[in-house]
Amino acid sequence: MAASNTIIQIKRSSTTTIPSGLKAGELAYSYLSNTLFLGNSTGTGVVNVGGLLYTQTIDNATSANTGNTLVKRASDGSFAGQLYGTANLAIATVSNNTFQISGGDITASAQYFQGNNNVTLNASLNTIAGLTPGYYGNPTSIPTIQIGANGRILSVTTNTISSSIVVSGNSGTSTLQTGNVLSIVGNGTGIVATETANGSGGANVVISTDNTIARTNTSAVGTQVFNTDLSLPTNNMSIGGTLSVTNLNVSGNVIQYNATSTLNVGDPIIYLAANNTGNLVDIGLVGHFIGAGHSGDTTHYQHTGFVRDYNDNKWKLFSNVSTEPTTTVNFAEANTVYDVIKVGGVDASNGAITSVSSISAGSLSLTTPLGISSGGTNGSSFTNNQITYYNGTSIVSLANSTYSNTGTYGTNSTLAGLTVDGFGRVTAASWQPISGLTVPQGGTGQSSFTSGQIIVGSGTNGLAQLANTGAINFTQTSNTTITSVTVDAYGRTTSISGSAISGLTVGQGGTGVSSFTTNGITYGNGTGPLQVTSAAGSSDQTWSNQILTVTNSGVPVWSTTMDGGTF
Repeated sequence: MAASNTIIQIKRSSTTTIPSGLKAGELAYSYLSNTLFLGNSTGTGVVNVGGLLYTQTIDNATSANTGNTLVKRASDGSFAGQLYGTANLAIATVSNNTFQISGGDITASAQYFQGNNNVTLNASLNTIAGLTPGYYGNPTSIPTIQIGANGRILSVTTNTISSSIVVSGNSGTSTLQTGNVLSIVGNGTGIVATETANGSGGANVVISTDNTIARTNTSAVGTQVFNTDLSLPTNNMSIGGTLSVTNLNVSGNVIQYNATSTLNVGDPIIYLAANNTGNLVDIGLVGHFIGAGHSGDTTHYQHTGFVRDYNDNKWKLFSNVSTEPTTTVNFAEANTVYDVIKVGGVDASNGAITSVSSISAGSLSLTTPLGISSGGTNGSSFTNNQITYYNGTSIVSLANSTYSNTGTYGTNSTLAGLTVDGFGRVTAASWQPISGLTVPQGGTGQSSFTSGQIIVGSGTNGLAQLANTGAINFTQTSNTTITSVTVDAYGRTTSISGSAISGLTVGQGGTGVSSFTTNGITYGNGTGPLQVTSAAGSSDQTWSNQILTVTNSGVPVWSTTMDGGTF
């Protein structure tokens, strides 16, 4: 383009002081701040490079004492003004100045300073009225000290210490004068007080009980003797020695009573399982013994006893149980032997047992049939591999069915008949071939179909054959397109037609127009037809006079002006 008739405009603004951002090397000018800006080398910021602000500032420089102006030396090298800050070298100030401290707690005399001398202030604390130097406090008095917010002592007074201490107990009160002895003594009936030096100039007083007081641990006291009524605490108490009690009433759980050679009980009835309200424990007597061949070996304890089994409500004599019974006996252990004690009869008038028989669990067999009412079968033998049933009096064997279904049946056969006896066993069965299944039966309803035809449903009727359509041979050239396709109810194509392509829109992949201006430049228009600029002006020189730019709305146009816009 020709520079002589081309206008180049940089970015500019009359409302913004500094542009928010510029490209690297891009220029912008603010008429509001009168400053010229240039984008930095990375295009991430702007820098001031000049403008009317700076040229006016330089032009207004003067040697006079004028505010907000640059300082310029006069012809003799001097300038007028005031300096504020720290001087590296000073000869003297114009007039004398003084340094002093007054008021508060410290005072210092005034000292002169003229810039060429040091200042030393001799300060001292002011005295406090009413405060006398000396020592306060003695063995019979203590000092009270008042301290100000700055840490200084403002006043000191003394208070006399009381020479007596009031001592009181659960009963009685007395006054202990200073210098006398405070004695701590036992009550003479079980409570003992002992004083010993603690090695640091003081003493320890230990209060303990003798062997007449009930304690949880008596190893340091010895045997304890109680000659009066004894009420023990609610916690457990373990007695390792001999306990001699005339009347003993124990509430709570007694876990174990060991080391007793003789137990003499005057009550004729021993009441067991008083809390067995849910029938969940066995009831009876249990003892232990050492198994055969293990004399003296306490690790081979066995247990024997006579208990009522809560599972079946039967009394049982048992032996050889290795697990110590607590609330139940483990009758299921491998080596356990027991007899069931059966009550044979009960008197209906008074509930008394009229007869008892013993049935050994190890000797019960079918050689002597046990009746149904006694839990037996009332039978002496059963046929091997046969089902048993109750015939009204006994449990007997049921002869096996003679029917056997071990044959092979084809996939085109179905079960025609089935015979079942009174015990639910199959005694007979018959088969027949499958043919002519309808649609509701899972078949097709037809016996044959034409080869190569489509099969369609027809409700509950048999499947139908659909006649084939005619063949379609459709050929298009490169400048034609399909205009219509005919499809029947089954989605099959029955016909196709086409025509030549013309006037494709942008949405169809075309330009939307049929011609363009010569030497014009085409540009997009959304989904509308492509647009074209007018041709550039005719050239009157050997170089171009116009450049292609865009308007604010983005429309490309030819122009002789390069405008950077505003910010």
